Order: sequence, then structure tokens, then C-alpha cells
Amino acid sequence: MADRLDLLLSDYMTGMLQVKINSRERWITREKHEERIGSGGSSSNTAPQERNYLIKEADKELGRLNDQKQTLDELMEVIHGTKVKEIVIARFKYRLSWYKVGQRVFLDEDVARQQYRAFKKTLRDGLWRDTLD
Repeated sequence: MADRLDLLLSDYMTGMLQVKINSRERWITREKHEERIGSGGSSSNTAPQERNYLIKEADKELGRLNDQKQTLDELMEVIHGTKVKEIVIARFKYRLSWYKVGQRVFLDEDVARQQYRAFKKTLRDGLWRDTLD
């Protein structure tokens, strides 16, 4: 059964995390057409670029998604060239079964699962305490 870390890795490897970030940016910076009658409405004196920047910086959900993506980018650079990276790519990018993951990385299925579990435990214990919530 997939937990939140599995789902996050799957979103990252398939590009869905970037789609969520782009979608969130478009949603929060969309133009809202509000009708102003009389002088009761206050006008905004900020430039559209500055307005978009301020909105993006203030949005907590967008910040959380960006933090997750940045952390995963850095993590993938750190584990570059290891069996764990090959296991993660085979499992989540190509959506292979554990048996086929083992064949692809030239390991037994159980060994591949053990290495992946150890990788997840390391992530949970140190890196992901605040990022997953």
C-alpha cells in the first residue's frame, strides 16, 4: 500500500509534482474581475509582476510544493549513480512491479524492496519530518 512518501515520489518521477506547482501558480495569480462602483473600491498601486510575486510568496501550499520539489531535486543529485536511484526510477517512473524492478537493477526482488525501505526510513527519520505534513 502506498503511503504519502510513495505518492510524492511517484508525482515527482512522473512530472505530476511540477504540474501541481504550475497549476497552483496559475490559480492563485489569475485575474479576478471585480466590478468597482463609485469610489468605494481601493485601487492597487502595485505592478502586475510585483503583485504576482507577492501572491506566490504568501501562498503556503505553493511554498510547500516548491519545497518538496527542491528537496527531491537535491536528493536525486545526491543519490546519483546508486542502486537506490535506479530502483526509485524503475518503480515510480516506469511503474514496474517489484519483480521487474529487481530484474532491471540486477537484484533479487526482496533485496530491492529492502534497499527501498531503508531509503524511505532514512528520508523519514531525518529529511521529511516537516515536508510531508
